[in-house]
Amino acid sequence: MDPKPAIDLGRPRSVADILASALDLYQGFPWLFLILALGVVLPYDLIRLAVTGHGWLASGKDNVGASLVFGVVGFALVGPLVSALHIHAVVVIGDGQKPRMSAVALQGLRVLPVVAAAQIVATFGIAAGFLALIIPGILLLLRWAVVAQTAAMQPDGWLPALRRSAEMTRGHYWHIFWLLLIVTVLNGGIALAARAVPGAGSSGAGAVALGVAVNTITVSFSALTLAILYFDLLARRRAATDLS
Repeated sequence: MDPKPAIDLGRPRSVADILASALDLYQGFPWLFLILALGVVLPYDLIRLAVTGHGWLASGKDNVGASLVFGVVGFALVGPLVSALHIHAVVVIGDGQKPRMSAVALQGLRVLPVVAAAQIVATFGIAAGFLALIIPGILLLLRWAVVAQTAAMQPDGWLPALRRSAEMTRGHYWHIFWLLLIVTVLNGGIALAARAVPGAGSSGAGAVALGVAVNTITVSFSALTLAILYFDLLARRRAATDLS
């Protein structure tokens, strides 16, 4: 008997439904998503430790230059690679198959150059928008919210990915805004709780391990949520086309 899909990727979802779907996938495949994210986050956090002398939870101690560099690398490279890995895993699960870690990882690495290029261009565009008058930065952030996912699914160049993300998100800015806000608040709460642990800001092995764990969970949850958002927007676009 063929396995049934763990998630229906062909229907629109509310913000609450997207979050619930992400949690359901974690319940069904907890180690898959965490290990995929850990494979990206661990080297990043260890490099940060080697350069700054402390772990991710003590990032507030970084000087402006280090904060900027690691912030850009995290947003433009770490997040997109985890997104590429997660969205391909979601596709396999949606097809009713059991995802294999090696196959998903290989597929994510294949599309990484396009995903990274699209996200890097989007990151600099968003940063320029925030420097302009903040509002343009927010609009660009919403416009390119699924640029990494779009590039991962259709890796034919960073410029087409930017255009497709803009087309998919058009008319759904408030929907995307509330989802991003809730995910940011949830991840921020987890990070604050971890930083409140005694010794979390030190360079000890326990503090570094805690930082890697928290960073892995938050990056993974963000990537999985955005993967489901991508299919939600795709379903909304198809529904609108059918009505027209």
